[in-house]
Amino acid sequence: MNTEASNTEASAHRDRSIRLAVITSLVSKVGTIVLRLVSIPIAIRLLGMDQFGVYAAITMAVGLIDMLHVGIGPALTREISKALARGDRERERAVFATSILLSTGLTLLALFGAACLLYHIPIPTLFGEEFAPLSEVMYRAAWLGLAIISIEMICVTFEMGRDGYQETRFTNAWGAAGNVLGAVALIVGIRYFPTIEFLLIAVNGSIALAKLGNTCHLLIQRPYLLPRVSLFQRQLVPPLVKDSLRFSVTYILAAAVEYNLMAFCIGRVAGPEAVGVFNIMITVHFSLTGLVAMITRPFWPALMDAYERKDSLWCRAATRKLRLGGMGFAFLAGAGMTLVGPWALPLWAGEELTSVSSNFQMEHLALFAFSLYFSLHVWRHINQTICLGVGRINSVVMIVICEAVFLFSVTGYALVHFGSIAPIYLAMAGAILLFTSWMFPLLFAQTFRNLEQEPEESQGSSPPLVDASRLMP
Repeated sequence: MNTEASNTEASAHRDRSIRLAVITSLVSKVGTIVLRLVSIPIAIRLLGMDQFGVYAAITMAVGLIDMLHVGIGPALTREISKALARGDRERERAVFATSILLSTGLTLLALFGAACLLYHIPIPTLFGEEFAPLSEVMYRAAWLGLAIISIEMICVTFEMGRDGYQETRFTNAWGAAGNVLGAVALIVGIRYFPTIEFLLIAVNGSIALAKLGNTCHLLIQRPYLLPRVSLFQRQLVPPLVKDSLRFSVTYILAAAVEYNLMAFCIGRVAGPEAVGVFNIMITVHFSLTGLVAMITRPFWPALMDAYERKDSLWCRAATRKLRLGGMGFAFLAGAGMTLVGPWALPLWAGEELTSVSSNFQMEHLALFAFSLYFSLHVWRHINQTICLGVGRINSVVMIVICEAVFLFSVTGYALVHFGSIAPIYLAMAGAILLFTSWMFPLLFAQTFRNLEQEPEESQGSSPPLVDASRLMP
C-alpha cells in the first residue's frame, strides 16, 4: 500500500513537473524560434545569398567544436540533486567545482585546437575554393564565431547545474531576455551595421550573453558555488569524463554529422549558395524539433524516476502519449511543408532562394525528402529519449555511432554523385530507417518487458556517480 501510494504521489509530481517545464519554456523557446525565423530573411536580403552562405558556413563549422566538448552537465545535475536531498553542502560544492573546472578546461583545449587550425590553414583550403573571394570577411567572422561559442560552451554546464536546483525557470527567463536583446540588435543592424559580423553578434552573441547572465545570476544567488581550485577533487574526474563522453556521443554525434559536417561538405562541393539553402532548412528543422524538445527534455528525468520506482503503468501510458503526440506533430508539419513549402519558403526567406542552382531549390520533391527525414528524425529523437530514460545508454551509444558512420557515407555518396539536395535528404532518411527507427523501439520493448517481469524490490541506495546509464541530454 505504501508503495502504491508513493507511486501515485510520484506520478502526480512527474506530470506536474512536465507541465510546468513545458509552460515555462514556451516563452523562451518560441522567442528563439521567432528570432531564427526572422533573422534568415533579413540576412539574405541585406547580405545576398553568397554572403549568407558564408554566415551559414561559419556557424556550422564552429558548431563542430561541440563534438570535442565533453558533456559534464547531466552528471552534475544528478549529483547536485543528490547532495541537496542529503543536505551535504561540501559534496555539493565539490562536485560543482570539479565539473565546472573540468568542463571549462576541456572547452578551452578544444577551442585552442580550432584556433590553431584557423590560424595556419587558409580559408579556401578549409572551406573550398568557392569561398576564396570572401576569405577576408570569412576569416574575421570565424574568429568572432569562436569567441561566441566559447562563452556558450562554458556556460552550458552552469545551466545544467541550475537544473539540479530545479530552477529551470531562471534559465528560461534569461533565454527570453536574450531573444529580446537579439531582436533589438537585429533592428539596429538592419539600419546601421548590415554585415556578417554584426549578424553573428545579434543572433548568436545575444544567446551567449543570455547564458553568461544566467551563470552570473546563479553565482550571485549561491556565492559558495564559485569554482575554486581548492575544491577540485581528482578522484571525480575519471568517472565524470567516462560517463560524459558517452552522453556526448548520444546527444551530439548525430547532429554534428547531419548538420555541421554535411554543411561543410556541401560548401566544398557546391559552394556558399548551396550551404545557404541547407542552413535555411536546418533553421526550419531546429525550429520544429525545438517544439518537440520542450516535452522530451523534462520527460527524460520523469521517465527515469518512474523506471527506478518500477512504475510500469506510468511508463507505458506516458511513452505511448509521447510517441503518438510527437509523430502526429511530425506528420502534420511534414505534410504542410511539402504542400505549401515551394510558395511559403521564398515568401519567408526571400526571392533569392529561387535564384540558386536548380539542384538546391526546395521544390515539392526536395521538400518531400526533407519532410521524410524530419519525421524519422523526430521518431528517432523520441525513442532515444525513452531508451536513455530506462538506462540503455551503452546500447544507444553503439547504435548511434554505427548509424552516424553509415549516414555520412551514403549522404556523402549522394552529394558527390547526384549533387542535389533531394537525394541528400533521402539518404539521411534511409540511414535512420535502417538503424534507429526500429532498433530503439525494440531496445525499449526488451527493457520494459524485463521491468514488468522483475519482482517488486524496495528502494536501495542512490546510484553512484559512475553509473553512466543515468545520463541523458
